[in-house]
Amino acid sequence: MKFQRNQSHHSRCSLKYVLYGAFVAFGCFQIWIIRYYMNMGTVNDVSSSSSSSSIGLDVDDGAKNASVLVGGDKIKAKVKNGDVNSSPVIDEDKNKIKPQATPVSNEDKNNILPKATIAYAVSLTSCSANFITDGAAVLKHSIRLSSYPHSKKSSYGYKMVVFVHPDALSCIEPFKKLDYEIHIKETPIEVSKIRGQFLREHVYKTGCCGEKEFLKLYSWTLVDFPIVVHLDLDSLILQPFDDLYDSMLLDGDAKALSERKLPVMHDKPVPDKIEAFFTRDYNMANLGKEYVNVQGGFLVVRPNLQYFEEFKEAIYEGDFVPSAGWKGKYGGYFGGQQIQGLCAYFFDGLHPRTAVELNRCIYNQMNDKPKKGKGNKEFCLDNKETCEDCRETDISEVKSVHFTLCQKPWICPLYILGQTLCKEFHTKWFLIREDMENQLGNKRNKNLNTVDFHNDVFRGYCKGSGGRNYEAIDINSL
Repeated sequence: MKFQRNQSHHSRCSLKYVLYGAFVAFGCFQIWIIRYYMNMGTVNDVSSSSSSSSIGLDVDDGAKNASVLVGGDKIKAKVKNGDVNSSPVIDEDKNKIKPQATPVSNEDKNNILPKATIAYAVSLTSCSANFITDGAAVLKHSIRLSSYPHSKKSSYGYKMVVFVHPDALSCIEPFKKLDYEIHIKETPIEVSKIRGQFLREHVYKTGCCGEKEFLKLYSWTLVDFPIVVHLDLDSLILQPFDDLYDSMLLDGDAKALSERKLPVMHDKPVPDKIEAFFTRDYNMANLGKEYVNVQGGFLVVRPNLQYFEEFKEAIYEGDFVPSAGWKGKYGGYFGGQQIQGLCAYFFDGLHPRTAVELNRCIYNQMNDKPKKGKGNKEFCLDNKETCEDCRETDISEVKSVHFTLCQKPWICPLYILGQTLCKEFHTKWFLIREDMENQLGNKRNKNLNTVDFHNDVFRGYCKGSGGRNYEAIDINSL
């Protein structure tokens, strides 16, 4: 009996310690869960809602595979050096409308993930342009170098997106190889349904690419991303855009701090909620023009399905006056019937004080002149008493470049050698191309030993002036 009592006593003691240990373990587990989600809050807005648009990665050992959370849905993707490499071909006509993107947290506690993933989009309207592969490849690499985790100055990841018109399907192979997410899209409007006669009869045959330029409006539909940056393929990113993203996504002191860093044109007040950033193309507008066109090659926008529908309705209304523009105010310049005039109408007329015009000497730099002559006097194109000359900007201050006035790198232009900033822009482009090929394993630059044509700028990729002397990127090497 004594043995049985001792055995019973020990059993009760053992059970007591087991229960106590389980209770402690459960408590520790709860604390770990709470801390885990608090940390995740710096990357994702963790909630039961499926509207969270920040992208979270559940990375396997070796960072080879990941589960990617997009708008509450989980898909499989490849992760390489911190980049999300998932490039499905998407038939956008079958897309479902998804919730609006939610902002990211103010805090960054050195998590292994970016604050958010930014979509960088381009549009492909046809296959007629030369060296599409080169523009797409070097642009992507420049974005990669200026994004998390490759840039120590950036907390934002990136994803490449291309809107492809059906007329351009034959030239999408390079974009597949470059891991662009491909969205096959018809033009968002039917020209025949435009109610304004003049716009209906002319929009398809003016500007860079007629009504197909409205493909850029699909940027507002990418609600799985908190921000979309739409660029032309002849663009180059030189520094991170984190100040722009923080100003759009953060709040409180963090937002105020980022806003103070913004190079706002004419020091205009910044709206409480920024819906878009853009630059203007003053060289395209007539001197004294009140509503100057938005430069269509650079748009930083907050996705918004309502805005997308409003853009479409404005086009269908078609209230466009010849030589004067939308509502007789927003136009009278190249591209006035398309994005350049439409965005000016939208953000100056329909939704004033919701967007920010950035200093074009810092963002979307084109090396343009600030003044135009009238009679014996010169006037600032932005209608101010004094104006900044972008041609004198130090390249260390430039965030992004747009190769318009400086010409395209792939035509190996000689005249840029006499223009300091244009020469520096081209040098940057070719250095970034060289770095890209080196990282792909195509160790460069063999041509530096065999080609002697301003190699300090063209890095051996140009044997002479003109596109015929340019060495194009080999698609099979991508």
